[in-house]
Amino acid sequence: MSFEYYIASDRPIPEVKLRGQEILTAGDMIRMNVPDGLIPWKEMNENAKVLYGDPEASNRFHIDRAPYALKIMSKYTDLTHIYKFDAPHISLTKDLYQYITSLDKKTNLEIWHLWFGYDNEDEVILKKNFSLSTITLSDLDVVLNESWCITIKS
Repeated sequence: MSFEYYIASDRPIPEVKLRGQEILTAGDMIRMNVPDGLIPWKEMNENAKVLYGDPEASNRFHIDRAPYALKIMSKYTDLTHIYKFDAPHISLTKDLYQYITSLDKKTNLEIWHLWFGYDNEDEVILKKNFSLSTITLSDLDVVLNESWCITIKS
């Protein structure tokens, strides 16, 4: 079993990219004199892609457009702008609140936390409804071992 976070929106919303990481080649790593990884750079194909940068960056809040998820999410929502997001559990509520309150006040969205990997057709999805102008940090406190949806209307 695993879970996924999605945001469905009625309009495009800003993506939040991971900072501190980029994709380079093994040849780039050699030219930059980066210490060898698990496999020495010279033993790799010079064009092999390597994720380079701050390893902590992968633990930060980020949102990416996820058009592939439209088929998955179509059974849950009518909104057509779908994004996948990740955040460390320790800062999920705070990071999500800061992001949501920075959006255009006319934005309508749904935040989904869905469990996959077992027969969940009969599972109840807890739903909460809020207004973007009145949502508070505590409104985003959620249970992490259940499926849920938070609807936020403009």
